[in-house]
Amino acid sequence: MGDPRSALLQGLLAGLPDPTRRSGDDEAIAAALVRQWEAARAAWPGVELPPDRFARELARRIASHASGEIAAAALDASHGADIYLAIACCDGDEPAIGRFDDMIGRELRQVAIKLRASPDQTAELQSELRRLLLIDDGERAAALRDYAGRGDLRSYLRVMATRAMIRAINRGRREVVVDDGEFFDRMLPQDDPELGFLRAQYRETVDAALRAALAGLDARSRALLRYQLIDGWSIDQVGKLYGVHRATAARWLSDAREALGELIRAELAARLRIATEDVDSIVRLVQSRVDMSLDRLLVPEVSS
Repeated sequence: MGDPRSALLQGLLAGLPDPTRRSGDDEAIAAALVRQWEAARAAWPGVELPPDRFARELARRIASHASGEIAAAALDASHGADIYLAIACCDGDEPAIGRFDDMIGRELRQVAIKLRASPDQTAELQSELRRLLLIDDGERAAALRDYAGRGDLRSYLRVMATRAMIRAINRGRREVVVDDGEFFDRMLPQDDPELGFLRAQYRETVDAALRAALAGLDARSRALLRYQLIDGWSIDQVGKLYGVHRATAARWLSDAREALGELIRAELAARLRIATEDVDSIVRLVQSRVDMSLDRLLVPEVSS
């Protein structure tokens, strides 16, 4: 690539709300832009961003907290390399998003160790943070679009991760009692006549088998079924949380339902000496209840 100076300066002028609101001469500003550009490309090899695009967004983000005025000193003081990565992520650059995902994971692991969070909480939170930071949701813009580079990106992520983890831990404390118990009651209510006889005969064993099956699910499947059966989330909400298309979220929910059925079948077969059709009747009843919720969730959201 040739000298990017001209493209950088033009991009900066295009990004300012008022191009006249810059302090100092253009030569000093252009030199500061080049320093930021070179530092960004050195920090993130393989992440490609046109120089005018970088400078335009850099100007917009810095001007948002500098009364609209840009000077060489303000450019030098900004975390331009981190802004570069943020811009590329918002533009959908896959290498940039991969680097950013790694950064989220590292910061979350550090926060999780410090706050003694569970693996399930950490796994769910990574998807939640990714959605908040990278995905536009209706009128809410992806948080990374407003990252202005006043602090480094790792510290920015650490603060977000810590706040979100504390909320998740507090939420988890409220759900400890509800988690398995409410799952269980939603799937197999006490007054279900079809299961009355089996539960009367094998209550403790059946209950233990079902709880073991729930505990045997992976973190994502367990979370998906909770969102579906307890929280009543729509398939669109689940897709937005994980940053995937609704068809993918629907497939994940279906896979979770199948996995739960297989685990229930295996647990009951290991614990009970009853006919296969009795085991399968329990599995079918559980899966039918999940299916009823899934059918409801697959109805698209209607915007008001």
